[in-house]
Amino acid sequence: MMSIRSTSSHRNGFTLVETLVAIAILMIAIVGPYYSIQQAIVTSYAARDQLIASQLAQEAEEYIYFTRDNAYLGSSDWNAWLSSLSACTGTYGCVVDPGLNTVASCSSSGCPALKQNSNNGLYTQTGSYPTTRFTRTVKMTPINVNEEAVTVTVNWITEHRSYTVTTVDDLYNWL
Repeated sequence: MMSIRSTSSHRNGFTLVETLVAIAILMIAIVGPYYSIQQAIVTSYAARDQLIASQLAQEAEEYIYFTRDNAYLGSSDWNAWLSSLSACTGTYGCVVDPGLNTVASCSSSGCPALKQNSNNGLYTQTGSYPTTRFTRTVKMTPINVNEEAVTVTVNWITEHRSYTVTTVDDLYNWL
């Protein structure tokens, strides 16, 4: 009896195409979550910086009110309510440093960046502290004899994108 033997050309293992498809699926499964995590980190940095900028703008507004009130308390001339804030009424605005109780005019090239005191974390305009990415500008515009519009603008860059927080408030000569 004669036996007929059949040979099969089927081999066990993966072909090159199957391997490439498996690698592509694996890459999509890995890269997607990493991209999402990276975007979440960038968004959290931007949110952190926006919160800091909002607080810096509020600090400047409160300092302007404080300075106006001190002008009332320290002078018998009730019309001198803006005397120590005259630098802020210029074309380029001013910088305020509540920690040092100073107001200084900005130049045509803009206001200098804020610095951060490495000892206590407070922001300042002077000193040899590291420069931050935040720039704060205060501008005061007359509305009438007894009222000024105070605009505080804080600019910064996070992850190669520019951001701005602007607050506008009215300052009154309440006496």
